[in-house]
Amino acid sequence: MNLFQLNLFVNTIHSGSMKVAADNFYISQSALSQNIKKLESELGCTLIDRTHSPLKPTLYGKIVLDRAERILFLANEIEEEIARRKRIDAQTIMVGSFYPTLANSEMVYVANAHPDLNFQVVIDDEPALLSDLIKGAFDFVFLSKPRSIPGFESFELTREQLFVSLPNNSPLSDKESIACDEITDLRVTVPSDLDGVSSWYHEFLDEIDMKQENVNELSSEEYFAAMVNPDVIHFRSSLMTAPLNMLSKKRHLPLVEPEIWRSILVMYPTVKAKKLEPLLKTLKKGAQTASAISIIPKLLQFSASSNLVIKKSVEKSDE
Repeated sequence: MNLFQLNLFVNTIHSGSMKVAADNFYISQSALSQNIKKLESELGCTLIDRTHSPLKPTLYGKIVLDRAERILFLANEIEEEIARRKRIDAQTIMVGSFYPTLANSEMVYVANAHPDLNFQVVIDDEPALLSDLIKGAFDFVFLSKPRSIPGFESFELTREQLFVSLPNNSPLSDKESIACDEITDLRVTVPSDLDGVSSWYHEFLDEIDMKQENVNELSSEEYFAAMVNPDVIHFRSSLMTAPLNMLSKKRHLPLVEPEIWRSILVMYPTVKAKKLEPLLKTLKKGAQTASAISIIPKLLQFSASSNLVIKKSVEKSDE
């Protein structure tokens, strides 16, 4: 028994004629008759009363007709839903980001500017993102380290500078900037598990030989809570806006001598440059017009956009 046989049977009953049903399917009447006989043989009963004109279903035929119509309806629904899903998938832009904050701000801006497209952003570490980009899993990715790979292009979207937030009563708070060697004796709070940020902070601390006892590592939620404490000294990225109740209570000084910053890059396959051109223009516009990227109160709780899905990679979610 198959859908084609059921379709032939239903059409024969509705048309009342094997000839009409055969014409509807562009097959010979004998081919239609053979298919229905195979169906009857498999079920072990006669489905059509061939003594009537127009043709009528037997008692068994009525049972099969009722269920066959439902089966064919569901089969048609399946085909339509799969076709709809394929149309959606064909218009889904896959994005990789090492930095949840970028996904929360820049991609929400892009998604709102392009409501006709769907966007899926996967958060992962940079080596994994680069590997998946080369394999074709992503249309473009956000990275922090420049790479030169044949067949791929990149551009600097923005720069992220490192700041130190100090209590207003700190001896250093009257300065316009702070030198790296001036913080080595301070007790600085940093997040231990904030994707895209923690590793950067720790690389810098290692470079300046910061004493371990002067580094106060907190979970991301504890770190965000500490930011509003007027007595806590902490690192803050220029791409993170400070909570309003923290702005007036602390001084936010850029680190200099040397200036500590990193590039935020966008990399994509050269063959997709034309397809991505409108999106990349929107990305650049968003980076130029946005004064700062909003900080995330809780890790991976993102701003909503109906055509944007943001998630951690499967591997990172399982950790």
